[in-house]
Amino acid sequence: MELQSDFSKKCIADALIYLMQKKKFERITNKDISHKAGVSHMTIYRHFKNKNEIISYYLKIIFDEWKQKWDNNDNIGYQIFLFFQENKEIIDILYKANLQHLLIEHILAICDYKEDDSDVMAYSKVTIAYLIFGWCNEWYKRGMKNTPEKMAMYFNQQSNNGKI
Repeated sequence: MELQSDFSKKCIADALIYLMQKKKFERITNKDISHKAGVSHMTIYRHFKNKNEIISYYLKIIFDEWKQKWDNNDNIGYQIFLFFQENKEIIDILYKANLQHLLIEHILAICDYKEDDSDVMAYSKVTIAYLIFGWCNEWYKRGMKNTPEKMAMYFNQQSNNGKI
């Protein structure tokens, strides 16, 4: 049953992403999603509270797939820049719908943020996650002209110079 549930959730998420390429996010209804996914309305409500939760689920899938390819020798900044580059179509969809903020929760997860972290640890991890997101956000808005390697080099230079 769990396998069927995961399959349904993936179909719902894929359907929403597809629809976001065709239509404004706020105009997409659960009826649109259920029709495209080939599931009932109840299936959507059984798995998700709202469309943002569907997007977060989709992001978790692609972040998890991407993390499996992660080279542990590379720094987290480089890895996130690489993620943005490799998933530019999805990033475009998120920005078009003004949903780029949903990336933060996944960057926090990569930084191993936990609600029960000590205060200092939590603040440190949140600072790193938002700093990385800020760099990626600006890079995206500037057209992602630099490579992930170059962005990581800039990031490392700034952090090594004590400017961040």
